[in-house]
Amino acid sequence: MSGSRWLYISNDLKVHKVPNPKNSKFKPIKELAGQEVLKVLLYYETFEKKPSKLLLLEFDRVTLDSEGSYELTQKEMEKALYNFNQFGFATPEELAQQDEPLSLPLAPVLPTDQEKKTLYKYLKENINTLSHDAPYIMEERISALKRIHKEHIELIKKAVKLK
Repeated sequence: MSGSRWLYISNDLKVHKVPNPKNSKFKPIKELAGQEVLKVLLYYETFEKKPSKLLLLEFDRVTLDSEGSYELTQKEMEKALYNFNQFGFATPEELAQQDEPLSLPLAPVLPTDQEKKTLYKYLKENINTLSHDAPYIMEERISALKRIHKEHIELIKKAVKLK
């Protein structure tokens, strides 16, 4: 089986466990009201209903509302899929033929070194079984995000040369 867990890492480097969202709305955390946080999504395998192996990490920076809540809106879902929709299957030739100006890909959301250390510490203290692979999984994910972003930039450069 697999599972997931949502975490917020605040500006003061505190980790807050967030219950899984219901209808795209996250439960409020009053002490984080109005703050920008790093939202971390952990995907893991389970054994006997407990997390056993970390599979993937996803990151996003979100600003919580005045209640400390966050709602995944249609606009934010479109933003999350923007690079994939714009560049996922496009060729330089197709992009060069567009009438409108070429748009740049959105940069990936990456954790800072301090946020990474904070997450590692949290996992070690709270979900030790996931902490062993966390540095490797995180660095692989960051590398993949950077590589994909670089590929999108190169795609735009090639399309500009063809215009």
